[in-house]
Amino acid sequence: MRNILTKPWSFIWGGFLVGLAEVLYFLKYETPIPITTGLAKMFGTLEENITKTDFITRTYSGDIHWVLMGMISGGFFVTLLERERKSWVKYPPRVIALAFFGAMIFGFGTRLAQGCTAWHYLGGIPAMSLTSIVVAIVSIPFAYLAFMLMAKLNAGGFMKHHEVRATVEKCVEFEYLTETLSYNPGHKPYKDPVRLVLNVFLIVLFVSSVWTAFKGESPNSIGGLPWVEIGLKSLVGLLVGIGIGKSGFGTECAVMSPKSLLMKPQHFDAMKVAKITQTMFTGMMPFAGLLVAVIMFNLAILFTWIVLGWDVPVVVEAGKYKYGFHLGHLIGGPMLGIGSVMMLGCEIRTYARLGMGYLTGLAALPGFMLGYLPYSLYKDEIDEVFFSVGFMKEKNMLELLPENDYIRYGFALAYTALLIWLLVWTIRKGSQIAKVSKTEYITKSTDEIFLKELQEENLGGVR
Repeated sequence: MRNILTKPWSFIWGGFLVGLAEVLYFLKYETPIPITTGLAKMFGTLEENITKTDFITRTYSGDIHWVLMGMISGGFFVTLLERERKSWVKYPPRVIALAFFGAMIFGFGTRLAQGCTAWHYLGGIPAMSLTSIVVAIVSIPFAYLAFMLMAKLNAGGFMKHHEVRATVEKCVEFEYLTETLSYNPGHKPYKDPVRLVLNVFLIVLFVSSVWTAFKGESPNSIGGLPWVEIGLKSLVGLLVGIGIGKSGFGTECAVMSPKSLLMKPQHFDAMKVAKITQTMFTGMMPFAGLLVAVIMFNLAILFTWIVLGWDVPVVVEAGKYKYGFHLGHLIGGPMLGIGSVMMLGCEIRTYARLGMGYLTGLAALPGFMLGYLPYSLYKDEIDEVFFSVGFMKEKNMLELLPENDYIRYGFALAYTALLIWLLVWTIRKGSQIAKVSKTEYITKSTDEIFLKELQEENLGGVR
């Protein structure tokens, strides 16, 4: 039991916690977990409490987002369990700058795509949203372009699911240089002025949001929301944060990983991608974790829809133009892919990494705020350009079918069966590529699988 708490987990178990969080939230609110707008409202508290401006608040009123607070707390809780703050990780200025600009791109992309990758991948795909599937598909090639940019800037070695000190130190011993770029025994994070400034920003945002909560004037404040709901939302965020913190779970790396089957090892080596990332990608470990979360939520949707008579949740904010699929999705999707890769993880991953002390997570936070600004300042003009051009009004694939319950039930069950088959295939193929048993693939962390491979290579005299 102690090892379960103190050691990293596989992506599958991380995906299980994220899927559980989605199910719990859905059973209460009948919708996937909303995230990005909540962050914008937390930024709005800075204007209401401190700056007295209205750049963000002209569109998003200040409020606390308990799910987000839970995610950050979940990441922090993991560092307590594993006794390892990630402040030891040393990133060069170019990686910090990329994380900042990537968050700006991602933040604006969420406004155009009407949701982040978590909303579309973890919410839309289980709900059979064609729009969310399209957003995922169009984001992938642009994510790879961003991946190539990172490689050109010699940042490929920093693109990992997590930095685990014991793993990095073992790589120092075996002289795997691509694994050790973030390691500097003499690094003193408490003397890093960039980290200090960004930590101040995080603390100010945290205090401002909590102050708004205690004022009791906003919908999610302590006076405006029952304690039971505050506890539920915080628990949901905590589960997501722990799942990400323990495994490295993320959405964009998940949908990118199957394409790695078409890439030769020499290609990864030429890009100076970390060996552990190659193990993770080619073994499709993030993809397996995503599928676990998606299937759990999808099964909950099927049960409540077919058995209890609930509506299938709508993950498309059609707005006044009433389009379920529009130009904003085609433009915002690529921005989500680019931003995710540049900031070393999607938005929910970044929140957990904030709690864990990663400097890239801290750098992304003000980037998100600046990314929201264009939309909050020019909402009507942007809506007219991107949302008035629609391709279809339907909000999910079921609406494209005849209005016959048996046809729609049959399609939904076939859709679920396809997801389950895909997970089984991924575990079988991934374990084969990673050269581990299926049980090890499910139960062992990425670091354990990689270190096993590392030991075998060095025992065999291969470097």
